[in-house]
Amino acid sequence: MPRRDLDIVVCTTPIRPVPTDYPPFGSLAVIQALRAAGYDPYFYDIDGLRPSIEEVERFFRERRPAVLGVSAVVSTAYAYTKKLVQLVKRVSPKTRIVLGGNLAASAEILHRQAGVDYCVAGEGEVVSVNLMRYLEERLASGKPGDDEEALYQVKGVTFIDRKGDLVFTGYELRVAAEELSDPDYGILEKYSRLSNFIRDPFNRGDFAADPRSQEPRRKGKMMGTVITAKGCVARCTFCHRWDKGYRAFPVEHIVRRVRCLMDRYNVGYIQFGDENFGSDRRQVEALLEALKPLDILWQVGGVRCRTVDPGLLKRMKEAGAVGLFYGMETGSARILEVMEKNATLEHNLNAAVWTQQAGLFTIYQLVMGMPGENDQTVRESIEFFKKATEIMPESPLNRLSINYIQALPGTPVYEYARHKGLLGKTLADEERYLELISDIDAEDDTKFINFTDSDYLTVQSWRRRITLECIAHYRRAKGLPWPTLREIWHHAVVRKLWPARYERLRARAGLEYERGGYFNLQRGLFYDVLATWLYPVRTPALWLWLLAKEARRAGLGVTLRRAAEAAACRLRGPREDAYNEYRSLRKVVDAIAPPAAAPSGAAMAPLRAGR
Repeated sequence: MPRRDLDIVVCTTPIRPVPTDYPPFGSLAVIQALRAAGYDPYFYDIDGLRPSIEEVERFFRERRPAVLGVSAVVSTAYAYTKKLVQLVKRVSPKTRIVLGGNLAASAEILHRQAGVDYCVAGEGEVVSVNLMRYLEERLASGKPGDDEEALYQVKGVTFIDRKGDLVFTGYELRVAAEELSDPDYGILEKYSRLSNFIRDPFNRGDFAADPRSQEPRRKGKMMGTVITAKGCVARCTFCHRWDKGYRAFPVEHIVRRVRCLMDRYNVGYIQFGDENFGSDRRQVEALLEALKPLDILWQVGGVRCRTVDPGLLKRMKEAGAVGLFYGMETGSARILEVMEKNATLEHNLNAAVWTQQAGLFTIYQLVMGMPGENDQTVRESIEFFKKATEIMPESPLNRLSINYIQALPGTPVYEYARHKGLLGKTLADEERYLELISDIDAEDDTKFINFTDSDYLTVQSWRRRITLECIAHYRRAKGLPWPTLREIWHHAVVRKLWPARYERLRARAGLEYERGGYFNLQRGLFYDVLATWLYPVRTPALWLWLLAKEARRAGLGVTLRRAAEAAACRLRGPREDAYNEYRSLRKVVDAIAPPAAAPSGAAMAPLRAGR
C-alpha cells in the first residue's frame, strides 16, 4: 500500500475524572484501518495522558494537522469536546474536524453549536478510510468547502450542506466479526501510558476476594482487557448503541488476543469488557473449553440473566471465572417492561441464586427513576433485592450499585425527555443539557432529569431506602450483632476529627478495597446504625440524613424549597395525569413523536432512534 501524506491526528476525550482502564479500542480500530489504507495517523490519547488545556493548545498550534479525528465514546464528553473543537479551530483554522463515537448521536448540535465538520455514525473502520480519501482529494484540489456530490457517496457521515440543512448519508455496512483486527497494543506503548490498561488485578474486589488469586504461580501477574463480541441482543430503552445486532468473535481470535497479553505483558487476569457477553451459547461453550488450558482468572460484565443456568456457571468457574455482573436494573416487573429488558424477575432471581451457588462474585446494578417509577415500584424493588441479597456472603452495602437514570442521546429515554419538553425547546436548550451532564458518572445524582411523578427529595430518598431495607433484612437473616458503641464512635467521631487515624484503622482491618471504579457502592456505618439502633424511627432518621446532605450540597435555601415541594406533593396525593403506561418506552415515544418537519429533523431521526 503506497504511503499517503495526509496529516491525521486521532484523539480521545476524558471520560471520567481519572483515566479509565478500558483501552480505547475504537480509536485503535480506526488507526489500524487507516494504516492499512496507507495513512500514518498520530494518536493523541488525551484520556490516557491527561494533558492540561495549555498543553493541548500547544500541541495543535505546533502540529496543525490537516484532519483531527475526535473519539467521543460517551455523550458526557460534550463539554470537553466543544472546548477542544473551538480551541483547534482557533489555533489551526484549516484543520477539518471529524467526530466519532456515541456523542455523534447529537450530530446537529455538534455541527451547529460546537463547530464539528463531520460526524461518523456507527463503526468507524470503513467510514474513516472513505472519508479520509475524500478529504485527501478535496484538500489537494485547493477548492474551498465540500464537494457535496462526492461526500454523499461516503456512507456513515453527517455534515451541513450549502443550504444549511443537516445531511446523514446512511449507515455503512458492518464489518464481519472475523474481519475485525486484533487491537495493536504497540500503539498504546508508543502514544499513551500502558500502565492505564495493564493493571494490578487486586485493585478489583472480585479478583482480590477469590482464593485462587493467592496461588503462588499467579504472583505478579497483571490484568488486561479483551472483548469477545460487539453489540447486544437487547435494546434497553435507556442504553445507547451504535452496533446493530450482535456479533460474537471467533473463539480463536479471542484466545489469540488473550495470549498476546499473557506473552507480552505478563497478564494472568482478564476483564472481558463486552457490552453483552455470552448470548451466543455455542461461542461461549467453545470459549470456556479454550480458556481452561490458559490457566487465567477472569471476570465479565454485560451478562444477561436469561442466558445463564447452573451448569454453565459451574463450567465458567472451572474455566477461571471469578465474577459476573448483570444489569438487573430493577425489582419491579412493570419497570422491566418500560426498560424493554426482555427478562423477567424470575430470570433475575434465578441468576442471582445460581451465581451464589457457583461461588462467583457479583454486584447487582440498579437504575432508578425511569418514567413510571414511584413509591410502589420502589417497594417492589426492595422486596426483590431482599431476596437477592440475603444469599450474599457480605452486606448489601458492598453488593448494590444503584444509579439514577441518565438520558443519553440516541435512546428512547432521551427522546421521551425531548418530546416532553424536559430538555427545553431549542437546540441551544438541548446543548445546555449536554453541558450539564458532561464529565459526570451515572452515580452523580445531582444532575438527573426527574422523569417520575414524585418530587426531587422523594426520588433522592429511593437509593437510601432500598439500601437500608436490604441491609436490615440481611442482618436479621444472618443474625448479625448490632454495631458496637466503639464502632459508632470511630465512624462518627474519629472519622471526622482524626481522618488519618480512621483510614489507618480501616486499612488494618481490611475494611476497604477498590472495586474497579465502575460501581456506585454506598459507604459508611450509618446504614448499619439505621438498620439496627434506629430502625424503629428509620423513616424520619433517613429524611433528616437526606436533608442534611442536601443542605451541605445545594444550600439551605434550595433544600427548604425542595422540602416544601415534597410536603406539597404528599398533601396533594396522586396526580390525575400520573404515568401509567407500563410498556416499552420505545412504543410510548413512537406514539408521541411528531413527524420530522424539516430536512435536518429527518436526517437526525435515525441517529435519535439508535440501533
